[in-house]
Amino acid sequence: MNPQNPVRVRFAPSPTGYLHVGGARTALFNWLYARSQGGVFVLRIEDTDRQRSTEQAYAAILAGMRWLGLDWDEGPEVGGDLGPYLQSERRDLYREQLDRLLASGQVYPCFCTDEELAERKQAAAPGGKAEPGYDGHCRDLGPAEREALAAAGRQPCWRLRTPEEGVTFWYDIVGGKREFQNETLTDRVVMKADGFPTYNFAAVVDDHLMGITHVLRGDDHVSNTPVQLLLYDACGFARPKLGHLPMILGLDKKRLSKRHDATRVESFREEGILPEAMVNYIALLGWSIGAAGDEVLGRDQLVKRFSLKKVNSSPAAFDLDKLQHINAEHIKRLSPARRLELAAPVLADHGWELAPEWRVLDAPDTGAYLARLLEILGNRFSSLVNLPGQVEFFFTDDFPRDPAAVAEHLASPVARERLAAVADALTKGLDLAQPVSADLFEQILRATAERLGVKAGELIHPCRVALTGQTRSAGIFAVMELIGGPRVVSRLRAAASLENS
Repeated sequence: MNPQNPVRVRFAPSPTGYLHVGGARTALFNWLYARSQGGVFVLRIEDTDRQRSTEQAYAAILAGMRWLGLDWDEGPEVGGDLGPYLQSERRDLYREQLDRLLASGQVYPCFCTDEELAERKQAAAPGGKAEPGYDGHCRDLGPAEREALAAAGRQPCWRLRTPEEGVTFWYDIVGGKREFQNETLTDRVVMKADGFPTYNFAAVVDDHLMGITHVLRGDDHVSNTPVQLLLYDACGFARPKLGHLPMILGLDKKRLSKRHDATRVESFREEGILPEAMVNYIALLGWSIGAAGDEVLGRDQLVKRFSLKKVNSSPAAFDLDKLQHINAEHIKRLSPARRLELAAPVLADHGWELAPEWRVLDAPDTGAYLARLLEILGNRFSSLVNLPGQVEFFFTDDFPRDPAAVAEHLASPVARERLAAVADALTKGLDLAQPVSADLFEQILRATAERLGVKAGELIHPCRVALTGQTRSAGIFAVMELIGGPRVVSRLRAAASLENS
């Protein structure tokens, strides 16, 4: 970084909808670049579309940014020397720049109505198909014509006088040299008749006045870039460096949308995705981490390794399964305290708590009990969505039982007789009024298996289904310890009394 000209980047969403995956990726790449370069990350809200901008969307964008942990150095609720950071509060700045363009003859008033524009496009179109762009109808109106239209009550918008020859080009940080023939460009509106700037004009003015050095945005903005570059030149502003990030597609190679389960970013929070996992995954959408290796990275690692040189120009594919995998790996690597912090609301949402009569070793309350549960689950706890099914049977006897598991392990009379034998052995060998350790449960079960002349597994599998309703769980003896002696015996006897299906 050049200390005389520090990196300044921005994320500039429009509050017309929620923060989606593409917007989050743009925000993240800007944030990573600022943090990796010791620069400044600016959040600017482009709310000049008065019909579509809403307070709800504005609040949702800020909430999504906070959830992802993408803190901004300047912007709403933070402030800064170059604000305001809502475009609706910067109208005087746009008017000032418009007056300068007007004085230099680089913009002109256009009095055409939307209906007139549509009619002329249709009339000029071969085969009845309207041509895009503006036909320059008001470009060369004389003073008298303009005065007459204004006197008739026409409120003009203002258009940039675009060069009719030559080439507008730039060297894109991501895509290399890109160029547009000026003859293909039309005179674009910079200020609407209602006095609000268009996106292109406001973005250029704001990026200049806010000292933005690098504009990193989605490649859906490539078509806007030529007119913005012409505006930089017309205003006498230095051009920033430009980089257009690759499109994000679904696995079907179509543009990412709701059909790919890629809706608002915070919906992933509701689906149990951790913010650090979400940041990790979207960082991989269009950015190469370099040499093959672990893709599960924390924020500090992402900042340390991020480079614009490694941003790909080809589209990225959003893979929900890969996101879930990265999320699972992040959960597995969490500290016990953080795992407990995440799991506690799951219990609260279901109203589960440790009953006073469930005496368990070293677990006097619900928090300690949950900590023990998470300890025995270990890496089996890899999803907040699946966690309820992994712990429900600890808190209630009315838990779901897998019919296939019941049919395989509990249906036969022999299996039920063995469960009854284990229940009898536990009743005789234990003081059920006291907490029972996993080791003691194991000793009694294995002794019972030896007495019956069967392998321990022939008792363990039916016991697991009887106690948990599943064929897979954490270690069965640790499960028994946490369920507690009385409930273990009760469930085994209940399973032993099942009628033949």
